[in-house]
Amino acid sequence: MVGEVPVLLIMKRPIVVSGDVSVYDVAKLMIEEEVPCVLVVCERSKNEIEVAREKDILKKVLIKKLSPDKVKIEDISSSKLITIPPETTIDEALKLMSKHKTRELFISDGGKIIGVITEEDLIKITPEIISTLKELVDYLIQVIDEVTSENSNEGGGEDPKTLTITKNKKKSK
Repeated sequence: MVGEVPVLLIMKRPIVVSGDVSVYDVAKLMIEEEVPCVLVVCERSKNEIEVAREKDILKKVLIKKLSPDKVKIEDISSSKLITIPPETTIDEALKLMSKHKTRELFISDGGKIIGVITEEDLIKITPEIISTLKELVDYLIQVIDEVTSENSNEGGGEDPKTLTITKNKKKSK
């Protein structure tokens, strides 16, 4: 099933910016790259990696009527970065996003961030999941029909789809 696919197969390369870049330039980059967040190398905290999200820009700059071209991205970034190993399944990733109330998870291998997976990435694969489930249901219906047909052709008794069991005896409908 698609839910058992490791995030490694659908992750994207993270966008990394220097902490001294303006919020304006980062917002412009996020729009161009169509990403909801970027990794920030913060100079103020000895090159610690943080994350800046769309909501950080809205809440910490625009709502406060600060000038995006004068605020450094590291001044609004967050150290709340949730990382997962590359073998984490899509199902596990969805559960973690829900548990931590986040829209993105970062894939870390050997202490190094190698990718990012977002809510949007998971939504984009939903049609594939639905298609796979439909194929599985169609296959199961076909198998049930074949078994039922073989059973009735071989004198195997009542059609299992119409068998009713009562307390004292069986009845066919």
